[in-house]
Amino acid sequence: MRLIVAVLLLLFCYGLKASDEVALAVVTEEWRPFNYTDDNGVIVGRSTTKVKAILDSLGYKYDIRSYPWTRAMRMAENDENTLIYSIFRTPEREHKYQWVCPLMAPVKVYLFHLATRDDINVTSLDDAKNYVISVGRNARSHETLLEKGFIEGQHLDVSADPSAELRKFLAGRVDFLVQSEWEMSESLKGVERHYTDVVRSLEVANVSDRSACIAFSKKTDKEIVNRVQAALDKYNKKFGLE
Repeated sequence: MRLIVAVLLLLFCYGLKASDEVALAVVTEEWRPFNYTDDNGVIVGRSTTKVKAILDSLGYKYDIRSYPWTRAMRMAENDENTLIYSIFRTPEREHKYQWVCPLMAPVKVYLFHLATRDDINVTSLDDAKNYVISVGRNARSHETLLEKGFIEGQHLDVSADPSAELRKFLAGRVDFLVQSEWEMSESLKGVERHYTDVVRSLEVANVSDRSACIAFSKKTDKEIVNRVQAALDKYNKKFGLE
């Protein structure tokens, strides 16, 4: 009897150890200032700092990598023990992931146009359908504009490469670029341009009113998801939601 108890205890302890040693794959995209790769090739940013702090507090092993957004979403949807950040929780995405929210406060995003474009005049998003908007593939702003009747190839120039979006915009090959103010400022600095070179136009509604989250694949142990949610709640209570 003692032998059986000892074996069961050993198996139980091994199970706990195996659970503790689960390695998480963490995926994200290039989205300054929240998650991006610095000059040393390290993924940093405000959201990254928060995700690292949470996972470190739980003792999980993890590896963070940056991918084009569509690929990152696909990996987080299909791969075991995988999480993605910073991702907006939407009705279309709800059933695809296990959600841990909120990671960050809502971020306002806008249509920007070049200051030299005195031919652009919009007072509503419907007016913007007379122009071409550069937008990231499967970004929340992309989904929102599609919901509002914008058509790819007609109103929307869709790209999986943020740097390509900026190049097209500055070259005048598209009329608008969708970004946050901080993101636009940093993007322009990176190519030695100035914020005064652009004009902030309309806010893209239904994007700015949503908080971004962490999302786990459905193939991730629910206990891991629950622990991360509890750690995130504790972090937000202590430091506030930014």
